[in-house]
Amino acid sequence: MTTLTDGQVERFVVADQRRVSWARCREDIAPFITRHVTWRALAAGDIRSKYRRTMLGPWWITATNAITALIMGAVAGRFLGADMKTYLPHFMVSMTIWNFIASSLGESCYTMINAGGMIKAVDMPILIHVMRMVQRNLIIFLHNIAIIPVIWLIYPWSIGFVSLLSLFGLALVYVFIVSLTTIVSMICVRYRDVPPVMNAIIQLLFFISPIIWAPGQIKGGTFIVALNPIAYLLAVTRDPLMGIVPSLASWAGAIGCVAVLTAAMIYIYTRYRSRVVYWA
Repeated sequence: MTTLTDGQVERFVVADQRRVSWARCREDIAPFITRHVTWRALAAGDIRSKYRRTMLGPWWITATNAITALIMGAVAGRFLGADMKTYLPHFMVSMTIWNFIASSLGESCYTMINAGGMIKAVDMPILIHVMRMVQRNLIIFLHNIAIIPVIWLIYPWSIGFVSLLSLFGLALVYVFIVSLTTIVSMICVRYRDVPPVMNAIIQLLFFISPIIWAPGQIKGGTFIVALNPIAYLLAVTRDPLMGIVPSLASWAGAIGCVAVLTAAMIYIYTRYRSRVVYWA
């Protein structure tokens, strides 16, 4: 039987768990740094176990993505009447970055659902499961980058020190993915009808993002790009690799979107992470 005092204490504990403070945010987000060895090792183990006893290992993903992207790029380029010397490099770089975003977002729908047993059995920060998934996709992305030098040997384009700016763009993409997948994984573990909807949204984002088309090729393309955060992230990561300095508007849009999404992730994760164990 619960006494009045016990009930008051319980309400105070629940209220404290729901309160968002700077100290609590630092405590909850700290595993991103303090436990990096854990989620990096788990991700590397996932890759090794998946491609154990294969000849190429993770390079099978690179080969498959390269063949698929080359076929799609050739067909789309011919359909749009574009010059393959400029279109194919643009498409391949865009597709490589997009695969990193799309695969992470797609897997995030089931990250906490699949880790439900471990969440309930092991006292481990929830964020580690998300970081494990993101790190796994980052390893695959780093393998897929090997496609770009091959395309450059076939259709060379001018590059220089401006290409180093892509590292800053990739850092923004990484923070964007971590923030977005954390939010999506928490929503999906609570509402199990969301994953199919997210798959449809990912397909929609592919077609409205400047991957197979350039803003000048599509009527209203500039307007679509202005409202699409993926377009800003692609611009600050892809354009330096193509020897183009991204515009200030692209940097402002990318940094602004990442800042807002990161703030939302910190609030949602700090506010609701204690409930995930009941939802999983």
